[in-house]
Amino acid sequence: MRTESACWQTWPEAAETYSRLIEDLTRDSHYLRSHGLKPTLVRMMGDCSNARILDVGCGDGWLLDEVRPREGYGCDIVKQSKIKPEWKFEIQDVRSLSYPDEFFDEVVASLVLIWFEELDVAIRQMYRVTKSGGKMVIAMVHPYFYRMGEPDSQGNFVISRDLSKPFKMEDLKIGGVAGPLTYFYRPLPDYFNACTGTGFRIGQVIDWFVDMEDYLRETKSGMESNILRTGKVPLYCFIECIKE
Repeated sequence: MRTESACWQTWPEAAETYSRLIEDLTRDSHYLRSHGLKPTLVRMMGDCSNARILDVGCGDGWLLDEVRPREGYGCDIVKQSKIKPEWKFEIQDVRSLSYPDEFFDEVVASLVLIWFEELDVAIRQMYRVTKSGGKMVIAMVHPYFYRMGEPDSQGNFVISRDLSKPFKMEDLKIGGVAGPLTYFYRPLPDYFNACTGTGFRIGQVIDWFVDMEDYLRETKSGMESNILRTGKVPLYCFIECIKE
């Protein structure tokens, strides 16, 4: 049974602004997704041409368009009008998925698990709908460095929050415009333990760092950013989990 949480109540209102933000070629949000999030996630998924895939929190369906699975399913808590007709889309909450047990070869949760409190519930649901021998891939902003401190003018990262204690941050705006949203911080081992405690085996874990030389070239050529960046700590974290 689904319990209401901040993501269900606030994302529908923020979704349109968020979509404009990440599609804006002049903003660094688009750069970070196109250079870090998208290519790394696609590589981790591998060949999907004969697979049945579920993209949880699919947005406009970009991932299914990229990996071109045999069968593509997408779900989100926000109605999506841009999803291509070849993909099966439903409004669903990851904490109470309606799909059959062991239905998907791969399940993906990209930038989803940080927006609600019930992590274990969501992981159990994704485990349930993943086939034996299949996998789940999680992508997220890196919990140890997202909103946990600030880069300084030398590119060092100065931590200002306690990394050991979960907390929630209310009234957060992505890129300074999309929100307000509630972000749930939890230490990185909490994600690993939720996955292995459900029955997954951790496959590979990848951290992605901003290439600052390339990033600064883009900012000099017109890309906008009101956030100081650093390449010394990772921006994204990716976790591959195998269901044996």
